[in-house]
Amino acid sequence: MSRSLHWQVGARGRLLLFNLLVVCVTLAVGLVAISGFRHAGHIQEQAQAQTLADMSGSLALARDTANVATAAVRLSQVVGALEYQSESARLQQTQQALQHSLNQLARAPLALLQPALLQRIRERSQMLEQSINQLLLKGHERHLQRNLMLSGLWQAQLLLNHIDSLAVQQPFSPDLRQQTTRLLTVAIQSTTPQAAVRQLNTLFDAWSTLPTQGVLADKVQQLVSTERALLPVATELDQSDIAIAYATYRIKALVAMLNDDITHYVQLVAQQTDTRSQATHQELDSIIGFIGLFMLLALLITGYAGYYIYRNLGSSLTAIAHAMTLLAQGEKSVNVPGLARRDELGDLARAFNVFARNTASLAHTSRLLKEKSNQLESTFLAMRDGFALFDNSGGLVVWNAQYAQLLGIAPRELHRGLHYQQLLKQLEIELHGLGEAQEVRLADGRTLELRFSPVPRRGMVNTVLERTTRKALEEALLHSQKMKAVGQLTGGLAHDFNNLLAVIIGSLALTVDQLPPGTLASRIERARQAADRAAQLTQRLLAFSRKQALYPRAVSVVDLVDNLQGLLQHSLLPGQQLVIEAERPGWPAWIDAGQLENALMNLVVNARDAMEKQSGEIRLRVWHQRRNEGDRVTIEVIDHGCGMSAEVQAQVFEPFFTTKAIGSGSGLGLSMVYGFVRQSGGQIELETAPGQGTTVRLLLPRAPDVVQPASVVAPHLLSASADRLVLVLDDEPAVRQTLCEHLHQLGYLTLECGDGESALTLLRQTPDIELLISDLMLPGNLNGADVIRQAQQQWPQLATLLISGQDLRQTPVMLPLCERLAKPWHQAQLVQALERAWQRSERLSRARRAATAAPLSR
Repeated sequence: MSRSLHWQVGARGRLLLFNLLVVCVTLAVGLVAISGFRHAGHIQEQAQAQTLADMSGSLALARDTANVATAAVRLSQVVGALEYQSESARLQQTQQALQHSLNQLARAPLALLQPALLQRIRERSQMLEQSINQLLLKGHERHLQRNLMLSGLWQAQLLLNHIDSLAVQQPFSPDLRQQTTRLLTVAIQSTTPQAAVRQLNTLFDAWSTLPTQGVLADKVQQLVSTERALLPVATELDQSDIAIAYATYRIKALVAMLNDDITHYVQLVAQQTDTRSQATHQELDSIIGFIGLFMLLALLITGYAGYYIYRNLGSSLTAIAHAMTLLAQGEKSVNVPGLARRDELGDLARAFNVFARNTASLAHTSRLLKEKSNQLESTFLAMRDGFALFDNSGGLVVWNAQYAQLLGIAPRELHRGLHYQQLLKQLEIELHGLGEAQEVRLADGRTLELRFSPVPRRGMVNTVLERTTRKALEEALLHSQKMKAVGQLTGGLAHDFNNLLAVIIGSLALTVDQLPPGTLASRIERARQAADRAAQLTQRLLAFSRKQALYPRAVSVVDLVDNLQGLLQHSLLPGQQLVIEAERPGWPAWIDAGQLENALMNLVVNARDAMEKQSGEIRLRVWHQRRNEGDRVTIEVIDHGCGMSAEVQAQVFEPFFTTKAIGSGSGLGLSMVYGFVRQSGGQIELETAPGQGTTVRLLLPRAPDVVQPASVVAPHLLSASADRLVLVLDDEPAVRQTLCEHLHQLGYLTLECGDGESALTLLRQTPDIELLISDLMLPGNLNGADVIRQAQQQWPQLATLLISGQDLRQTPVMLPLCERLAKPWHQAQLVQALERAWQRSERLSRARRAATAAPLSR
């Protein structure tokens, strides 16, 4: 009946309601406090930022204004040329700084609110700039005028000295010469020589009346003329001094007015700062009021809840507890109050009455329980799996013999009360969670499945199952599936990607030959080199699926390591050193040299990363081993880094497995090395332990001798290629067109088609076709191998060339006897393949002619 009641009627509902109310009030207080204080802090930060911007702008403007006034006064007082130039440059710099400060002030927050004040400051600043320009102009004019004045005075001084030397022969008026000399000296040394020049002008009236003859008369006349020319210059110099003084006074007045405006602006900044502070205080007061109100509400709700629990729930629970005590003491008839209540306490009282009526059946139930326990114990001891029961505190209660046997511990080490965590710690097992099956690998190599299943109010059950055999089969199946999936992926990728690279590399090769040396040609060459690296990447992707095209040869591993030492050392971090220890003379290895270089680079880079930016040595050893399966050239890469755990070591050669951070490793490095070494007929071994470094050992098959790599034949045009007709068969138009353009460049004529049936039709219709070039993968019922095979049967004299983006040695298709070329190819490789195709065709033709002529000769 109680289940049909609304949840608010029950005691739990009421307590939950009280709790929810308290939680809501607490959350409201917290939210109001957080949002309010954050808002107040934001207002305070904004006010500080605005005040700082306003104050810094006004202070900078005041400083630069004072600097302008000081520089203007100093400029008006200088006389020397160098000093005038320095002060003029300083005045211009201070004017530029003033304009910069004015622009900075215009972006201040308060300036945006005071456009009139800002406009007045701008206008007075412009007037100040005009006055400064006028001062600079007049100062420059005054400088030129004074230089002209000094030049005339010095010329007059020289003439006067010459006249003194001539006056020995024609003596005249020594007093007049002395007065003239003193006035000239005063005029030259004075900063304002105008007055001295005017006195000299009156004095030279007497010079013009002197009785002189000959050369002396000429010199006197020159002296008088020179002095007369200085009088207009003195007048202009007076006017320049007046203009400079006026400009200086005007600058001072404008600076004073600007200082008044700046002072008024600073006062406005202070007023606005006070207003912002008052707003912040009001915001904080509001927040404190809200917090106090919500706290009072929380206290009221908590007090009422306590009263309800004490007066209502507490009394009922006490009565029920007393009744249960009487029942436990043997009382048969016990009454419980609260049977009419419509909440959980009423349910409890009614349930107690039912419990009291059922007491009589406890003996029968106990007997049945004992029988069931005996059956359970027999089953428990006969189980093949390990089984143990732990109590609520985690202590061991009971276990079977298989439990200790599967865990590999002595039975005497198990005892009641042993905590399950101590047991797991003893076995070095880390528990990830209860209720989930967990596979663990013991030190002896066995794999167990552990499951901890909680038993409600009883503790938990631990079951242990033997999973060693199944785990080995699962790992083998998973590895096989991974390698199969990777092989399918890389096989399809190689064909499609190599088709794209064939177009890219071929088109770039055609383009770069047609461009003059320069930036564009170098860019095309860089793109071609990048496409070549992409082709190498395709081969590396095929490495770990053992489908890459390997070109093994006898390689001196010692020489290869010596040549690679600089590149390997360059890949290490500062403080890390590569040490090479090689047994010399070294055995040659039968291996693909390029793939071996990539493998060594991968291993050295992994060793570098394992040392975690620590300095030290990475050793690369090359030595020889004689084993039952044959001689081995052994390469070891040894580091003293972090090492690997057993779990990591078990997965380290799997594709896409990596212990590096996301974005730092692809998980393909060691898997590529593993696939390459195994495909080459070698072995790879790993020795490592946590904190003790890692040794990776490559065991490569020994070659009989060292064979130098064949030199690459430079591309050239065949002399017999002119006007020969070639049929190009490829389902990719871009690949087909690129190949045709290369053939045209080599002097061939071409026909093209996209499927096998069309190619055979063209061969029947065009008997002039001398060479068939076909891709392996074609749409329709005929692939490239089928087309070439039928063409060779119908036209034996036809030269043939098969091209494919896959490794032709790994393809399941039965290939015909013809020359082959892998995509992507370079023009030199194409030329070599064409030469081999023509040579094969000529050899077959000579053989057929010889076979035909042999019966006739007999």
